[in-house]
Amino acid sequence: MEKETLKKSQWVDVPMSEDVWHLLKEQRVSETYYNRGSGKATQELEWLEATHRNWVHEITDLSDFPYCYVTNGTTDAIHHWLQTEDRQWQYIKGDYEYPNIIDAGTEIEHSYFIDPHKVLYLSNPFAGDGMFRDVEVDCPVILDCTYVSSTAIQRIHIPKNTEQVMFSFSKGFGMIGNRCGLVYTKKPHKTLHLLKEFENWNYANVKTMHLVMSNFTVDEMFHENRERQLELCQEYSLVPADVFFLAQSGDKYYKRRRRMHDSPTARLCLTPLW
Repeated sequence: MEKETLKKSQWVDVPMSEDVWHLLKEQRVSETYYNRGSGKATQELEWLEATHRNWVHEITDLSDFPYCYVTNGTTDAIHHWLQTEDRQWQYIKGDYEYPNIIDAGTEIEHSYFIDPHKVLYLSNPFAGDGMFRDVEVDCPVILDCTYVSSTAIQRIHIPKNTEQVMFSFSKGFGMIGNRCGLVYTKKPHKTLHLLKEFENWNYANVKTMHLVMSNFTVDEMFHENRERQLELCQEYSLVPADVFFLAQSGDKYYKRRRRMHDSPTARLCLTPLW
């Protein structure tokens, strides 16, 4: 029955954390009841940015990305990117489906076939298998680091022509509905920069992200849940992914969960068995 559940789970869900739940109970919406233009919201955002840059610094160096913006999760950052993108873009087979759902890109079967003249959307850790991967390309890159906070500390390679780096707090902390995210850019963002000038972002999200980072390290959820991941992988003969709630299998039973052209392994979400 459990194997059938794994086979049927097409999408990634994330385990909820009781510690995070108790922490969020401490936050009040009234704490962010600011007058726009008072500067209080901007000050809070500047604190958040400084905290986040330090929080992820062992995983990724953001020093080449001087601009930071609040988004309603990574999907919102993707919206703002694609709404302002006038170039052709591409993605590696198996990557996160959402960008292609809202604006069709070119699917490539392997990183060897990346078109140097098209923008590359790339998730790292990779959504196709939940693993870190090094991809060196010369084309412009939109880098999605959604799974940061659900892995151990491991350095993410940022391709030299990366234009945006996206982060989310949904995956590691089970905060799917809180819609908390940040995006860093090398140049002022075409839409988010103007919104930032007018202090138009979700003030409560800023408080939530700061609260989480003040109480958890970037790899804490991974270490807290790693034992459970390994138990499930041993029980069902799976290979643990770098992301703590994902696993892989070469068993033909899970064939429908295979996502990548260059790998016979299936990506499986362990959350339904948590």
